Amino acid sequence: MRYFTLLLGSFWLWAQTGQRFIDPVFSQIKLTKNVQYGSNLSFTQAPVDLLMDVYEPLNDTMQRRPVIVLIHAGSFLPPSIASAAFGRSPIGTKEDSGIVALCIAFARRGYVAISANHRVGWNAQATTQEALAQSIIQAVWRAMQDGRALVRFLRKDAATTNQFRIDPNRIVMGGSSSGAYVGLHVAYLNLPQELDNPKFKTQNGTPFVDTTAPGLDKGTGPEAGPNAFEGGSGNPGYPSHIQAVLNLGGALGDTSFIQNEDIAVISLHGVQDPSTPYTSGVVVTAVGNYPIIEVFGSYALTQNLIQKGNQTALLPDFASDNPFPGLYPLQGAGFEPFGWYSNSSDADKARARLYVDTVLWFSAPRLFKVLGLPTINQPYEPGGVQVVALTPAELRGLFSVYPSPATEPLLRVEHPTLFLHKLELYTPLGYKVAEVYPPQGASSYTWLLPPSLPTGLYLLNLHTSEGSFTVRWTYVHP
Repeated sequence: MRYFTLLLGSFWLWAQTGQRFIDPVFSQIKLTKNVQYGSNLSFTQAPVDLLMDVYEPLNDTMQRRPVIVLIHAGSFLPPSIASAAFGRSPIGTKEDSGIVALCIAFARRGYVAISANHRVGWNAQATTQEALAQSIIQAVWRAMQDGRALVRFLRKDAATTNQFRIDPNRIVMGGSSSGAYVGLHVAYLNLPQELDNPKFKTQNGTPFVDTTAPGLDKGTGPEAGPNAFEGGSGNPGYPSHIQAVLNLGGALGDTSFIQNEDIAVISLHGVQDPSTPYTSGVVVTAVGNYPIIEVFGSYALTQNLIQKGNQTALLPDFASDNPFPGLYPLQGAGFEPFGWYSNSSDADKARARLYVDTVLWFSAPRLFKVLGLPTINQPYEPGGVQVVALTPAELRGLFSVYPSPATEPLLRVEHPTLFLHKLELYTPLGYKVAEVYPPQGASSYTWLLPPSLPTGLYLLNLHTSEGSFTVRWTYVHP
């Protein structure tokens, strides 16, 4: 884990008072990078760890805090391909500038804010619209499964180690463009019949998503979920529903997904976005601008949400939002106007930060209402924070795992400072073969593994008081 110092604003000589969740009442932010929330098979069928960065207000005493998960744009492409497609870098990672700026801003307001990665990849070499549509719909499906695993991770953490002190009844998910697609589909794509739609099938009637295929299914072994909608990305047994969506330029695959889920959506959308329509229309690929499938952008989405009763939590306070409660059209803006990149000018960055402010101005009071947050006035003194810090690599280097190679199914884990919360043993292909919970407060543990354990190379996941780490361990014949 690494703690970062974030210099936020100017120094002031006197304390001020603000309202938590609305105003930036914290000036010091703790950032925990690369927390593993799950794993699954990628587009190429390779095992991939799912990581997130967690932003928290430093020195916060609140024990149950709302959490907002924000997911990057990138058209479900690997970051290098997304950068080439958009002509911008970085894009398609949890370090995207606009997402990081929003996470810092929400953490300053008292949220636990998370920037997360998910599985990416689809067949950009497909030669027909149908094949492209099928591949991209599968990419959305994998990302949705990962999003649900992340929500389950948060509820599992709240019920067990409580490292992040989140309120399991106040979870928001969304993000920018394709990241917003993830939050919307976590909220609304949840019934098998919702995939029984000709637009999500090939010409011969085969569903785009094979819910029995590896990486698209419910998973195998201990990580298996109850169904493919939950997926096998981790943390089974905990609920994956969310309370609200922050939709920044995303869309929903079909309005037939929307029932009366009572999940409000707060949307800001660039009206001139060339890829995801503000109303409804055919979404196009970032690579080649090929038409894919009809989707429903923020205008059409919100219109349908109102008809089904999902925006009622915004009433009567925000009934005057134009055109609909919870929707703010960004006139004259296109794709991700709140982001900036390595080739952005100072003027571009300044303009993007104004859009960040607009997102906060519109979304913070509406999320306050939807989540039913308490009114808390507290003093704050803007300023700088300290830097602490061991990097994850440095912390990992302090683990002792021995004997390795071992000649019997037994290993011992030790660390000089970190408490061990959970140990998991995986094969190199990502199948979990064993797990154990050491006693509370233990920084060392001797693990007697099943006597039937096959010999070979294993990956040992170490969940600790300061994040998750992976080390190698080898078991050989005597």
